[in-house]
Amino acid sequence: MTVTTISKYILPPITGAIIGWVTNWAAIKLLFRPHLPINIFGYTLQGLFPKRRKEIARGIAGTIESELLSSKDIASLLDGIEWENEVEKTVEEVIDHRFRQSRISRIPLIGLVSENLVYHVKYLVTKDILAQIEKRKDGLTKKFTDKISVEGMVADRIDALDLMKFEELLTRFIAQELRHIEVIGGVMGFFIGLVQSGFFYFSG
Repeated sequence: MTVTTISKYILPPITGAIIGWVTNWAAIKLLFRPHLPINIFGYTLQGLFPKRRKEIARGIAGTIESELLSSKDIASLLDGIEWENEVEKTVEEVIDHRFRQSRISRIPLIGLVSENLVYHVKYLVTKDILAQIEKRKDGLTKKFTDKISVEGMVADRIDALDLMKFEELLTRFIAQELRHIEVIGGVMGFFIGLVQSGFFYFSG
């Protein structure tokens, strides 16, 4: 195999594959780098994602709230909580704890009366608390929805990340897709080189 044959028919596909892969790899890197603006001959160069970081953070947060989890979804969990069991358990623990520590419970006769009294106190307190919860539940849900913004919280958390963490967060979700883009660049470059080799072959 002569040098001319190698340069005409072998090198173009290999060179094309390398150039295609490197070009796509560089393009992907330029999405994230440089992190900070660099002025080159009057032109400001900065990675697309760092430059539009706030917009991207808002976009991700907005998608999460609209498609996955909103403040209304979280507020609706308030309706699913078994308040009765939780309130009964808490009231029982508090009253029993304080009753056992009181001096009254140590007096035999009064202690028996006190146990009956404690039972009624538990019932009345639990009933009253549950009535108050039921009365104010809608107001609490609305207040929660008005004051809690999932989009705002997520956007603030993303925006607070340093640039390296921000890059890591994005690449973690699209790492496989980015690798595919690099491979596709190599494959396309290879076929372009193959076409070039074919042109040399048939024109020669």
